[in-house]
Amino acid sequence: MNRKISAVGAALAVTALLLCSSCGGKKDEATTQQAQTQTEAAAASQGAELYKSKTCFTCHGEDGNKPLLPNYPTIAGQNPEYALQQMKDIASGDRANSQSAAMKAIMAIVSEEEMKILADYVATMPAGKSDAAPLAAGHTGEELYKSKTCFTCHGEDAKSPILPIYPKIAGHSAEYALQQMKDIASGDRANSQSVAMKGIMHLVNEDEMRALAEYVATLER
Repeated sequence: MNRKISAVGAALAVTALLLCSSCGGKKDEATTQQAQTQTEAAAASQGAELYKSKTCFTCHGEDGNKPLLPNYPTIAGQNPEYALQQMKDIASGDRANSQSAAMKAIMAIVSEEEMKILADYVATMPAGKSDAAPLAAGHTGEELYKSKTCFTCHGEDAKSPILPIYPKIAGHSAEYALQQMKDIASGDRANSQSVAMKGIMHLVNEDEMRALAEYVATLER
């Protein structure tokens, strides 16, 4: 009888130990999750503050969706790796085409660590809807996007690039997209991964660039 009681007691003790271990595991998991949430919130707060103090909103809009001019990029939701590389390239002078030249002086007062924080913050900004008007039936932009192999690097939806250092281009204004294509074709823009696009741009005339830009502008971000 005592042996049976002892066996039952031992079993209960093991069960209690397992339950305690399980509770401890769940508690540790919850604590880790809470700490991660707090870290992310702190990073977002720091990013938002930098976005204001470094005057990023002046050109790109408070939400990253409404740039000051149509030939400025819409940056909300952009890949952080791509955004960081562009900031570094502008700061170094590797990218100085079109309106990016105006950003060089600002980048001079932004450290690389701050660039990383800004890039991560921009990536968390919700992408807004495109303001571009719907395309007319039979518009050639969609077909050109396929035939000129744009989807190979930027994704079929133009927001799933093959590598995170390539940009999401869906929803950019037609003016901005067109200017970048023209600058890459002419060599005015040759920084980072854009050099891979130069050969393709020589196979695209300006009317086709315009059709592609109009198509990209209508795509859902």
